[in-house]
Amino acid sequence: MKKKLAAFAPVILVLTACATTETATTTAATTQQVGMAAIKIAINSKCVTELNNTPAWKKSTQLMTAEQKQNIQTDICGCVSEKAPQNVTTVDLATAAIDPAARATIVNNVVTKTIQSCVSEAVNK
Repeated sequence: MKKKLAAFAPVILVLTACATTETATTTAATTQQVGMAAIKIAINSKCVTELNNTPAWKKSTQLMTAEQKQNIQTDICGCVSEKAPQNVTTVDLATAAIDPAARATIVNNVVTKTIQSCVSEAVNK
């Protein structure tokens, strides 16, 4: 019986290692997804705030209807949210998932880097 147990021990060890690696990979992927979701929500909110506080936005949307203004704002901030993954590292995503202060800093950086190009895209449509 001891010989059979000794023969199966390496197999059990290998299978346990595979399960542990898979669990760690799944946990990392889940953390990254949660981080990205948190970042995208915060980016959209920050984008709307930035647009509404920009004098050029206020001036250029004065003659628009509320619906037109909302549509353009949605296009711009949707663009900023979609471009976020290009400006955020995996480490940033993991940090954003657990640290609200870091999330705010990351969001500010991403919005600053992408809002101008998204405004240009929306205007040129």
